[in-house]
Amino acid sequence: MREINFLLRSMLYVPTYKKKFFEKISNFNADAIILDLEDSVPAQFKEESRKNIAEFLNDYEVNPGKKLFVRLNSIESKLLLKDLEYVLSDKVDGFLLTKIYSADDMVYYDKLISQYENDNGLEVGHFMFAPLIETASAVINAYPIAKSTERVVALVFGGEDFLNDIGGFHGIPPKGLDFPRAQIVLAARSVRRGVLPIDTPYLKIHDDIGFQNEERLSFEMGFAGVQCIHPSQIELAHTCFMPTYREIEESKKIVEAIDETSRNGSGVAIFQGNLIGPPMEKRARKVLELLKATEKIPHD
Repeated sequence: MREINFLLRSMLYVPTYKKKFFEKISNFNADAIILDLEDSVPAQFKEESRKNIAEFLNDYEVNPGKKLFVRLNSIESKLLLKDLEYVLSDKVDGFLLTKIYSADDMVYYDKLISQYENDNGLEVGHFMFAPLIETASAVINAYPIAKSTERVVALVFGGEDFLNDIGGFHGIPPKGLDFPRAQIVLAARSVRRGVLPIDTPYLKIHDDIGFQNEERLSFEMGFAGVQCIHPSQIELAHTCFMPTYREIEESKKIVEAIDETSRNGSGVAIFQGNLIGPPMEKRARKVLELLKATEKIPHD
């Protein structure tokens, strides 16, 4: 079973059709970098983008604390196989898969990538999958998609594409995203391996307050992180997808109370006059596990 023991609080998109976009990648403190071959690349620059990625990978030094993904063009675009010719490197951790509709699409990708791995001398199962949930069908089929293959480490919400698919619009607040957000969180969190639900990008890149308000709500809903479209959103994401100082301190005290009760041989632990039940204990320990995970992240 593939262990998901890393964080994806921030997944930063990097357009690839100009070499200058690659220059500062090593300076970005995102949990994951996404080299984009899809939406951010104009059709006439697809081939140039592939070559730029291949050149970048030749010199790229792997950072254990930073995952590297490539967003591929969709099956229906007829560009997918050409994309794969340039990005099959063991320095790439995984792929964002676009225009997914059902678990059948995931089975196709699993078989295809396994064949490519085998043909290119890579360990079969090396590449992780982060399918984009950006169609009505994908939202309905989110759970089968999440558990379709152990390569799946995240469900990534494409909110704007989803709204376009259903004929909806992005209101303020974006109520049309409430159901798919909840569906994606439930689907991801239902998989015992701990698949990570990742929220749709926040498009107003200079609206820090709006970003924080929306992503703190996403964290409360159960999301593990968000796609970022500008480097300025990285640290905001890391703040939003972590418990607050107060939550951390309370969690420490709850665990201390439980441990002390255990040492004393008592069966009941009390915190601030309230009985500590199993759900409260589990939440406290999860908060501390998340804090511990951030402390292990290597930095450049």
